[in-house]
Amino acid sequence: MGAISDINQKFIKLFSYTNKDGKVSDINSFYGQKWENMKTDNKTLNSIFNAVDNGDGVVQAEELNILNKVLNYIDNLFNKNEIIDSKEIQEFQKQIDDGKISIDKIIKEDSSTPKISWSEGLDRNITTIQLSDQSDGLIQRVENELKVIGQEQGFTVERVSSGENIWIEDTSIRRADGKIYVPYHSSPQEIKAIPEGAFTSARGNENITGQGVLLENGYAFDIKINSEDKYYGTSYLEGGNVLNTKLKDGTPAAVVGESSIGMTLDVLGLEKTPENIDMVKKQIAKDLGLDAEQVTFIPQHEFHIDMNYRPLHNGEFAVPDYEQGIAILKDLRNDISKSVEEQKGENSQQINALKIKLHKLNQKIEKLQQVSENTKAIRQEANDYLIDGGYKVVKIPCFTTNAGDTTNFMNGIGGTSEKTGQTFFITNKSEYPELQNIIEQSLRQAGIDKVYFVSTKEALSARGGIDCLTQEK
Repeated sequence: MGAISDINQKFIKLFSYTNKDGKVSDINSFYGQKWENMKTDNKTLNSIFNAVDNGDGVVQAEELNILNKVLNYIDNLFNKNEIIDSKEIQEFQKQIDDGKISIDKIIKEDSSTPKISWSEGLDRNITTIQLSDQSDGLIQRVENELKVIGQEQGFTVERVSSGENIWIEDTSIRRADGKIYVPYHSSPQEIKAIPEGAFTSARGNENITGQGVLLENGYAFDIKINSEDKYYGTSYLEGGNVLNTKLKDGTPAAVVGESSIGMTLDVLGLEKTPENIDMVKKQIAKDLGLDAEQVTFIPQHEFHIDMNYRPLHNGEFAVPDYEQGIAILKDLRNDISKSVEEQKGENSQQINALKIKLHKLNQKIEKLQQVSENTKAIRQEANDYLIDGGYKVVKIPCFTTNAGDTTNFMNGIGGTSEKTGQTFFITNKSEYPELQNIIEQSLRQAGIDKVYFVSTKEALSARGGIDCLTQEK
């Protein structure tokens, strides 16, 4: 990193700086660097750096947030265009010299406007659903389907810049204060390889999961976020592995997959000791804007937790019920078998199609039985933690054999419409349409008035559903 030189001829963006080679670097690349490498020939900037530094001379994540706060203050004092030029710097320094402004006072002020805490459950009012701006056939189809639902339930659909990433849910996390949490790891300079993140639960169950999308795509998304809405932290978190919730009394909370603990430990180069695990749990809670007791960590039996778990009404959490799913699939198999018997000697082409479907269904049932047996202990542990965390557990039939299964009803978007007053849930169409009526009944019993199914087969094949493709406001 070179020093910023010739300040009168260059400008400083709130989250970027121009180095001596004329290159612009994003502020998250400051993490772990020495402040002395950023020093400039400008009195004001040096004063800000010195005021922010905690004494170790190295940029920490919290210091990035304080620096952002001071720079936002300067920007808001003048033209609010997210660019600080030399004239603004000089005026800011003049007010400091005149005693009208104190950098220390700015740092200590609580300048953030409290926002309504955000849950991903049914009690939220969704006004906008966002999708990636990629010109992708899947995204276009989903956009069209969401617009039809939005006309009924009163929300709009819009596209947002996301680099080359369609999984916009994974590359950002809404904090309890409404800001977007951005891990510094989204910077491509930070990590060249994706860590393993292996993590064993308290009962000895091995978390079965995989992450890493932020390392590939987070940086592109990071630089699109408005400066005042951005918060930098040190935990390694992906949106699909964090579910914002509220407890029954409306207290903001979150449920986080345990593999995020393992990933953070690996990224920070820390051993998986009880002390370090406890430290990382507290850090994750802090990064989410919550107290430690407001975050419930659950062991994972498959990829991101948003593929198998879902907040419902405040204080309620939907969990996967494989046993019930297997029973439903067996009933469907019996119905198809009867159809094959009844149509013998008639339409051979139709009978062959039914036999193929029956064969695939038998394979699915066998796989689902294996998954159910292999994950029983870890799912029970997750349920116990949710109950201990203050949630009522609501079992929903589950049919997903793995993260790439094209039948997944748990990954979805829930809310309450201000237009109709209805609770609604938008989830994925299934390769077995017969299951949609059955799952709709289960979801209605869980307190959902309207259930919608959208065409996301390609996304499910790539280990993501409608919730992974969207962000809500």
